[in-house]
Amino acid sequence: MRLIAKTIITVYLLCTLICCGHKQKEATREYSMMQIDSVTCQYRCAMGEGILRLVSVTDSTNRIEHLKGDSVVDSWALDYPVYRFTCGDMTGDSIPEVLVGTIKATRYHPEKDKRLFIFHLYKGQFIRPLWLGSRVGCPLIDFKIETDSMPNLVHTWERKENGDTIEVLYQLKGFGLKYVASPPTLPRRE
Repeated sequence: MRLIAKTIITVYLLCTLICCGHKQKEATREYSMMQIDSVTCQYRCAMGEGILRLVSVTDSTNRIEHLKGDSVVDSWALDYPVYRFTCGDMTGDSIPEVLVGTIKATRYHPEKDKRLFIFHLYKGQFIRPLWLGSRVGCPLIDFKIETDSMPNLVHTWERKENGDTIEVLYQLKGFGLKYVASPPTLPRRE
């Protein structure tokens, strides 16, 4: 009986220490993201600090690079024009995601149009696709990241069939973007 009681107390104390240590780690987790210019983002998070940037190779070929210090630790080639590059925490894990606006045709939408791609830093280092969208609700005009919430939201401007422009907020959920709301009309921020 005493052995069972000691075991229960030991397990309880270990669980308490693990939980408290985990909460302390979460409380000290630091995350910041700053857009330096239209092709460069600088971040700091629990995995370290670094730079994410878009490098133009030709008019229709670009490369996303992840730098730590002066070294390129990973890159991802994009074989189409890019009209927007930005970063934010779309998953709420304090590791930045890269959002890239591309112009390309897709299998089910063969006309070239604006698309939204989201890349994640796998293991805090490797650039990997998280979502390669062929379309949001309507054809995409432009987008920006709303950093007021965690995880961050994607604010889009989309073109309805009748030509009207609508604004929509999306959250990254599972596989893809989930509709959150249609915000009141706001001036487009560059």
